[in-house]
Amino acid sequence: MKMRTVKLGLIGAGGISGAHCRTLAEIDGAEIIAAADLVPANLERAQEQWDIKRTFTDYNEMLKMDEIEAVYVCTPTGVHAAPTVAALNAGKHVFCEKPMEATLDAAASMWRAAKENDKILMVGLKLRYSPQVIKAKEIVDAGTLGDIYYVETVADRRRGNPGGSFIRKATAGLGASADIGVYALDTALYLMGHPKPVAVSWYYL
Repeated sequence: MKMRTVKLGLIGAGGISGAHCRTLAEIDGAEIIAAADLVPANLERAQEQWDIKRTFTDYNEMLKMDEIEAVYVCTPTGVHAAPTVAALNAGKHVFCEKPMEATLDAAASMWRAAKENDKILMVGLKLRYSPQVIKAKEIVDAGTLGDIYYVETVADRRRGNPGGSFIRKATAGLGASADIGVYALDTALYLMGHPKPVAVSWYYL
């Protein structure tokens, strides 16, 4: 029996979107049929590279397409809530790039929209699905390590040195701590079963 093709929309056609488009192009049963971005050059590039049929500079117009079942939100960090909530309210499932949002209120608005519309909202915290983390979770859940009181994580990436968006204030968003460090933080919390925080502190090096 032939697999049904899930038709997808893309909001944010620059930056990280290329990685998602490349992966989706390899999946039978998934097709990006429309993309929205404020920058026409991003749309032209995405259309040429990934054979996307329709493009929009206003994602609200794209969300009127009934044939779109789910949307990838690949906008810059800290600009995820508005397009995600709009897509959920339009009856679409959403995959949102990490980190979820810059503030708790913004993230909560996304969660509420998913709940109210009975739609799936997934945030791209991919390390949870790596073989290493899956195995680590099995070990922790089995009680092999006993009660966990301390976790130390390391996040490292050389891509983009010596430049890159993280060292330019205008394009840094929430910076490397949020964009890369979120993987380490989420993995630690996930392995421990998301314990309730007692205190939170932060400092800059």
